[in-house]
Amino acid sequence: MTEEKQEQEAKKISKHDFYFETPLYDVLNLDAIEDDFISGDVDAYSNALQDNTTYNISLKWIESSESPYNTDRKGYALVILKCKRKQNNVIRFFVYLDQFENNFVEKIGQDPSMADLQFSHLQIKYDKVLEDKYLKEFKRAVGLASHGVGVGSFVYLRRIFENLIYQTFDNHKTEISVGNEVFKTKRMEDKIDTLKSFLPSQLIKMKSIYGILSKGIHELDDEVCLTYFGPLKLSIELILDQKIEEKKKLDRDELVDKQIKDIQQKIK
Repeated sequence: MTEEKQEQEAKKISKHDFYFETPLYDVLNLDAIEDDFISGDVDAYSNALQDNTTYNISLKWIESSESPYNTDRKGYALVILKCKRKQNNVIRFFVYLDQFENNFVEKIGQDPSMADLQFSHLQIKYDKVLEDKYLKEFKRAVGLASHGVGVGSFVYLRRIFENLIYQTFDNHKTEISVGNEVFKTKRMEDKIDTLKSFLPSQLIKMKSIYGILSKGIHELDDEVCLTYFGPLKLSIELILDQKIEEKKKLDRDELVDKQIKDIQQKIK
């Protein structure tokens, strides 16, 4: 495979993102999605198991017509994701799929909803590292996006993103030679540069995110905002995931310290 072809493949929407991140009614060209997105397996979080699992993907046509030249079809179909660990853990998607005339797919319904799928995951994963107020706002952003309200979802994402950046500064300001007032007056991209030693490396590469969020609120429409929602949500999750790892390390350090002190007491 050529380097250009590999790059094109890497840019395609993954089957995970199609099923678990893409809002309803987004019309997607089939060439922009992983080739086998309606077959095979997909890994995702399971609310029923409260853990990551693997789903098997199958498609059943409900109403369709075939191309006269080959087996390509267009019409309405039911896509079923069945958990390999728990057979009654099933997610259903209703799609309109056109494989031979206009070459697109559109999700037109799903059960459970995208918001339902993500709410439990967000609560379980981030409740220890994200204040309750912002956890609720994170859920609101996901809920709005799942109902096609892109601009409204950006308002909450920007607020959460700002809070996490200021939290990072407060936690590390003794290690940074920048005062509170100077930091506040910096552009967001410069704030991220200042904190680059304490933020996920992936986020540093995405530091234009705040400008996108602000532009989304003031200039972009719902459709464009929904296109950017997935990457912007990911940027927040990157910061939160790093906070989780930091907390795990701190907990391990405290446990080892306690165990050593207990040993020392016994030796005495």
